[in-house]
Amino acid sequence: MKNTTCDLYKETALLLCHQFEISTQLINELMADFHLNSAIEILGEHTNKVEKMAFLLRAKEQECFSASRHDSVVKLRKKIIQKWDEEKINSAFDKYCHSSGKTLNHKARKLSEMRWSCGKAWAHMFMEYSGIDNYFAGKRINNEKKNQFEDILPFIKLPELVEYQIKLKEALIKVIKEKGNEAKCLLSLPTGGGKTRVAVEAYIEYLRPRFAEGKYLIWIAQSEELCEQAIKTFQDMWKNKEFTECLRIYRLFGSHNMDVDSMIGGVVVCSINKLYNNIKESQEGHACHYMIQNCSTCIIDEAHRAVTKMYNKFYDYSQTVRGEQMFPICGLTATPGRNNDTLSLTSHFLYRLFTPEVPSQFKENPILYFRKEKYLALPYHVEIATGQAFVFSDEDGEKIETEWKKLKVGEKTSPELQELMQELIGDGCKKLADNVKRNKIILDTLLSLPDNAKVLVYACTVAHAELINSLLIAKGRKSAVITGNTPRYKRHAYIDKFKSDELQFIINHSVLTTGFDAPKTDHIVLCRPTFSDILYEQIVGRGLRGPRFGGTETCKIIDFCDTCERFGDQQSYKRFETFWFQTSD
Repeated sequence: MKNTTCDLYKETALLLCHQFEISTQLINELMADFHLNSAIEILGEHTNKVEKMAFLLRAKEQECFSASRHDSVVKLRKKIIQKWDEEKINSAFDKYCHSSGKTLNHKARKLSEMRWSCGKAWAHMFMEYSGIDNYFAGKRINNEKKNQFEDILPFIKLPELVEYQIKLKEALIKVIKEKGNEAKCLLSLPTGGGKTRVAVEAYIEYLRPRFAEGKYLIWIAQSEELCEQAIKTFQDMWKNKEFTECLRIYRLFGSHNMDVDSMIGGVVVCSINKLYNNIKESQEGHACHYMIQNCSTCIIDEAHRAVTKMYNKFYDYSQTVRGEQMFPICGLTATPGRNNDTLSLTSHFLYRLFTPEVPSQFKENPILYFRKEKYLALPYHVEIATGQAFVFSDEDGEKIETEWKKLKVGEKTSPELQELMQELIGDGCKKLADNVKRNKIILDTLLSLPDNAKVLVYACTVAHAELINSLLIAKGRKSAVITGNTPRYKRHAYIDKFKSDELQFIINHSVLTTGFDAPKTDHIVLCRPTFSDILYEQIVGRGLRGPRFGGTETCKIIDFCDTCERFGDQQSYKRFETFWFQTSD
């Protein structure tokens, strides 16, 4: 957001409403397309059309002119262009549309529908011809595409592993030397405990000479964020070891593919979706077949999810290529935050389970040891009652009740039932996202947080995330929104700004649950109902990095609590009562 007074937004709004005669109807269409219908009511402000337009400009800035996916934005551009004089319309049309002999209205329509790229020539010309501040043309983004592989050069110094990490590393190195089932293991550490670092350091030391022989370490993750996080860890670790040779890291996720001609051994970082699709098409001589044929070991991140058909396809295909013995496999997962049984993760991993050694007084609850030693932050919990009800549809409620009878064990809800409830929350979340009273409570709470707080907010829906973000910006807070629709380059830019204190809030929906690394995060705010303990723990874990790992002393977890009709207190925060350091008022 521009470091300026409100004058720019107010002056631009006056220009649009008066000189270009932008109507209240069009402004309302813009508000609707940007999911801001309820924003003025939530803010509690009585506004005329100029004030509404100023709010839109402040909240969405360049998007008010660039978001061509919205019909209202195209209409806005057309209304503005129609007010240009004939010479300007003809000049712009001749420059960009390469046609002639049309009416001015036709030319204005064609120009308004042109592809808009922030910071490029057409955006600047539009602002110049309209007399609008060039700030709204936006900045050109250098969205450089990453290569499918990287050669990592040596040397960078990292902090040494702590005692429990060293012991786990030694255990992993011992396992990788085994054969068959004895070479399968699961490494379980709390979120923030450094499981990625431990695994990478253990395996690259053992595999270093094998990379030169054309062998591969296959790293499988759920998302592109986790893949990039793993690559960064490999980069840092290889440089830290002061090795004299290069390590080649291959990307096999997103739009990246592998070419057999570039394969000389190294680390292959894959998303499970991309790997699955490659295996379906693979044959002898294919890059994926060659990689598995020459694999020395495999690491599966977020291993509690490695029980799907895509992983089974990988195991089956690997056995076809390599035989029953296959190659060593290590799964990585977080320690459950409560005193529950360890997750049941199938025979792919549970031949050996490695957890950190802790003093005897912490055996029952190892998390307390990590907090005492400041590896993890102390989590304080705040429940804010909204007075609203979360309601499943009749059809979804019947599905849950059917499974309830089969899967509920005493007072404990099974993971299968939790995941089903999480899967079916869609309609109920949309209703909560549109609730004005609830959103007022959320906004007031966020505005009450300290100015130096670093806050991750988990919204109910994409539209809800955009609404909360716009409300915070309207109140002068430094905020950005990240959803599945946010381009990767923007996502990385926002996260970098969050880390460097240029942003106080990141509002997200279904994105920053894993693979997000901002150690100084000290507030996690859940505006969405969460029924899955696994998902809840991943969300909370984004703020639990302790001082000894570059994080914070404490982290405040704020839950906006709604009653859950038909199914009582089934939201996950209710099952974490023994997890919190203490309940904070």
